[in-house]
Amino acid sequence: LTAGQSRSKIDSLQAHFHSLAPVQSRRCYCHKMNKILVALLFTSSSAFIQTSISVFTKSQLPLRNPSLHHTTKSSHVTWRAKRSTLSSTLNTNNKSSADPHKITNNGNDNENENDRETWKLEGKLMKQLRETSLQYSMIENNDHIMVCISGGKDSLTLLHLLLQLQSRLAPRLTFKITAVHLNQMQPDYDNSALISWFQNVAKVPYLVVNEDTYSIVKEKTPPNKAYCSLCSRLRRGVLYSVAHDIGATKLALGHHGDDAVETLLLNFVHAGQMKGMPARYYSEKRGMHVIRPLIGCLEDDIGRLAALKNFPIMPCNLCGSQPDGQRKKVKMLCHGLEVLNPNAKRNMIRAMGDVRPSHLLDVALREACGLDGVTGRVKEERARSVRGYEDESVSGEGDDEQEEELW
Repeated sequence: LTAGQSRSKIDSLQAHFHSLAPVQSRRCYCHKMNKILVALLFTSSSAFIQTSISVFTKSQLPLRNPSLHHTTKSSHVTWRAKRSTLSSTLNTNNKSSADPHKITNNGNDNENENDRETWKLEGKLMKQLRETSLQYSMIENNDHIMVCISGGKDSLTLLHLLLQLQSRLAPRLTFKITAVHLNQMQPDYDNSALISWFQNVAKVPYLVVNEDTYSIVKEKTPPNKAYCSLCSRLRRGVLYSVAHDIGATKLALGHHGDDAVETLLLNFVHAGQMKGMPARYYSEKRGMHVIRPLIGCLEDDIGRLAALKNFPIMPCNLCGSQPDGQRKKVKMLCHGLEVLNPNAKRNMIRAMGDVRPSHLLDVALREACGLDGVTGRVKEERARSVRGYEDESVSGEGDDEQEEELW
């Protein structure tokens, strides 16, 4: 039944199916191109169920998340569905059943629960990714985004979400995705599961680049020093070159909010700088835009989704060989902060986007924002765009004279 049919026709069919059999009925909904199709009440009629299933199959309508409530304006009816309904079928062949109208669930309760959790996590992460992408204009029409796949949960989750976003935005906004994986020639390296996932599950154009950075990192890194710094620089250089070779306009990395917070704390403690990870930046030296769409997402959510989706995770022999690294210690510190406040990491991510120069000690930053470097008072018009100074008036000559008289 399409939304364009008359209200009376829908109401009459509702009344007809309500009158059939006991209340062993179910309601579910589908959505495509803003047209509503309603399967009104599964009944004891196997023919009706087969007809409904064939309609769904022929129409190729994706079932939306049934935990959400969808209201159709044409009939002013709110259709509420449960996940278990979608996997339920009428067991007409079971002659021992006492109730001929009983609907049996052939699915596993644990599988249904995992499906619900997967939908919830995908929706949560997709919302955060879209908000970040919109805020920093990460994805533009006709972009060619090269997604760097390390084989970890973060990069695979990023690719999974970007592919979903690509299908949802088409044809209003089109962009190309290419997955690039760097083979660093690590011992016992086997990328067969990852390539199979590219081909059969993700179905995305991919490229595997072979470059022996592993031996260089092992040779050049001094004893008791972390491999990550040199390793990341070498990998980034190779990926920049590949991005230019394939004509990519943006390079997407899988760093998430936890990485940004940990980097901020590491710079606090070891470098004496307030510096984290930008969501987007442009490399003048390499001539390439770099984006981090997952910068607003938490690692726990990403890890759980990767486990539920059974992504082919490939552990890194370099990072895993240094259990006493500084980043792991900072990760423990972040977990300790969550004892004080369960939302500590989320608040720290939010704080990196809500900076108040007037309450910091950087005089040059104050002046660059149009504030007085010493007092923090508003001196120029652009200072009104600084957080906390939206309604402040610009200081004039009279204010300066009053200050001189005071001194």
